[in-house]
Amino acid sequence: MKNLNKGIIAGLTIAVIGIIATISLGGTMSGHIGIASAATQKTFYIATVHLDGITSIYGTSEHPPEPYPTTSMLPSGGGFVIKKIDDKGGWKVRQYMFAPSQIVVHQGDQVTLNFVDVQGPEHMITVDGIAPEFDIHRGEMKTINFTADQVGTINYWCSMHEPNMRGEIVVLPRT
Repeated sequence: MKNLNKGIIAGLTIAVIGIIATISLGGTMSGHIGIASAATQKTFYIATVHLDGITSIYGTSEHPPEPYPTTSMLPSGGGFVIKKIDDKGGWKVRQYMFAPSQIVVHQGDQVTLNFVDVQGPEHMITVDGIAPEFDIHRGEMKTINFTADQVGTINYWCSMHEPNMRGEIVVLPRT
């Protein structure tokens, strides 16, 4: 009897954890416990950012010297930039990207995308099938509103910083 009670308690615990995880991730329990799912308003802030790998050919007590690359295996386009050695021996690699680069919504959701230019003096952004290319400058925010009416993926990207400054909106079916 003790083992049976432990099994029931373990099963109920797993079920409750599953319900909590589903709800906290934005899902619903429709079809499971009778909660109807409905379209919701989803608002996102998408920052334009860059990562800098900064180093020096001389090194410091905290970091060994790193030689400047003589050849680059980085893809072409403005998404990756290697800055030349400065007068103190420093150099850096920069990668442009969106944060977040993936958004998940459900079919029927009303979606607001707020693109905020945090880093980079200018970006030329397109939201595939939703918004034609628009420019944005540091400190500006551009807002796009749409209804996620088709299941699938909607891509967004910056044409100035290809191939890596890309993102996607995943539209899941409403269950």
